[in-house]
Amino acid sequence: MFTMKPLHLPFLCSLLLSVNAFTTQAQTDDFDDGNDTGWTRVNTLAGQGIPATWGFPNNNSYSIAMEGHGIEPLGQPRAGSLREEAIYSDFYIAVDIIFDPTIDQNMGILARVREVGLQTLDGYGAVYNPRDADPGGKLYIANINDEAGVTIGEAVPEEALGNNLRIVFRGKGPELTLELYSQEDLLNPVAVAEAFDESHESGIAGVFSFSDGVTVPIDATFDNYVAAEKEPYRFEMIGATIEGDEMTIEFYSKPGLIYSIESSNDLVLWEEIDDSIEGALGDRTSFTVDYEKGVSKFFRFNALEEN
Repeated sequence: MFTMKPLHLPFLCSLLLSVNAFTTQAQTDDFDDGNDTGWTRVNTLAGQGIPATWGFPNNNSYSIAMEGHGIEPLGQPRAGSLREEAIYSDFYIAVDIIFDPTIDQNMGILARVREVGLQTLDGYGAVYNPRDADPGGKLYIANINDEAGVTIGEAVPEEALGNNLRIVFRGKGPELTLELYSQEDLLNPVAVAEAFDESHESGIAGVFSFSDGVTVPIDATFDNYVAAEKEPYRFEMIGATIEGDEMTIEFYSKPGLIYSIESSNDLVLWEEIDDSIEGALGDRTSFTVDYEKGVSKFFRFNALEEN
C-alpha cells in the first residue's frame, strides 16, 4: 500500500514521495465512514441491565458512553470495543482520545485480551485519566485479571494538557510501554509509563473506558486507531537544499530499514536511482540527487524492509 506525500519546495523541482511499509496483521480505522464495522462492542454489564451507547460524532470518530449506575456490586461503569480478527503477542497500538476533562474516567487501550465477559476478561489496560493528578492527569498500565485491574506502571505529565491527546501502547514480550502525546507534537511524548509483566502472552486488542466510581459516567471519543505487531513506519520530510547541480533531501528515518528512490518526469515512467539507502542510526537520513533548474522532476520514495 502506498501513501503519497507531496513536498512543496521553493523552486521548480517537485517531489512526489511514496512510502511502502509492510506490516502484517495491521488494523486501522479513522471512523470517517461513520460506522464500527469490524469492531465487536463490549458491555460486560449488559446482562445486568446496564446499557452502553456507541456513536460517531461528526461521522468521523467513535464514542463510547455509559451512565453511572450506582450499584456497588457491579463495579464501575465500563465499556469498549475490540478487534477480533488479529491476535497479537508483540504489539503497537495507537489511538487519539477526545474527552470531557470534568469526568473522572480512564480512557485508552486494551491489549492481549482473552476471556471477554463479566468478571472474566484478562489482558492489559493502558489508560489516561485527566483528573488523577495535577497539572496534566495520569497514565496507567494495568494488569487485568477477571476484569480487576492492578496498576503495574504509571507516569504523570509535567504540564497541563488539552482534551485531545494520543496514547501509544507497545508490548515486546514482557516489556510494556505507554506513551502520551499532545496533538501539537506527535514525535515527543509528554509522559511515558513502563512495566515488566509476564501474565498475558497474546490476545486481541481494542479501546475502552471505565470510570472511577459507580455513580460516575464514562464518555470518551476515539479516533485514528492503529494496531500492528510492530510500529508502522511513519514518513516525515525535514527539508531539501540545493547546491550547484545537486539537491539533498533529508527525512526522518528508522534504523534498520532499507529505502529506495525512483525518479520520473511524468509520473508514468519511473527510473530507479538507488535501492540500498540505509536508515541512519539516529532519526535522520539524507540522500542526494541531480538537480536541473527549471525542470520538474518527481521522486518516488519507498521504505522497504528491515536488515
